[in-house]
Amino acid sequence: MEHIKLSRFIVLTLLVIAAALTRVMPLLIPHMWNFTAVGALAIFAGAQFNDKRLAFIMPLMAMALSDLFIGNGFSILVYTGFIAMVACGYLIRRKVSVTNVILASFISASVFYLITNFAFFYPVTFYPHNVSGILASYTAALPFFRNMLIGNLVFSAVLFTSFYLLSKRYPVLVKA
Repeated sequence: MEHIKLSRFIVLTLLVIAAALTRVMPLLIPHMWNFTAVGALAIFAGAQFNDKRLAFIMPLMAMALSDLFIGNGFSILVYTGFIAMVACGYLIRRKVSVTNVILASFISASVFYLITNFAFFYPVTFYPHNVSGILASYTAALPFFRNMLIGNLVFSAVLFTSFYLLSKRYPVLVKA
């Protein structure tokens, strides 16, 4: 039984690492801003890790490690948004389906967008701390939201399909 748990953990961890590497892509290959697998990684980890703690810890660690490489500082709002994305995956864990993964992709990108672009949270910002500042912040962030949503959909398809196919080939990977 431990062998089964370890095999599943290793495969899930390798998929998380591969997805996290897409955050450092701008250092290697030019691409659209925010078109990475981190949102899909959060959804995937929430849905697939049997241990709830690992479902949150693994993607947060991947995010923190990739932040070291790309030079992003720690932002409580970004990590809070990321935790919300993992929670979206956790909510579909008992019923992973194409429809639920698509819904989780939309909802998680939307929640992340709403949390991270609310101008009142930032002490220093380009936007005034009033309704017009909040609207300006959300408007300016729309291209990033679009790219994150596309990334969530594309990379969720890759992660969930890859793991599904691996589970068909290696039944030991199926949730216990």
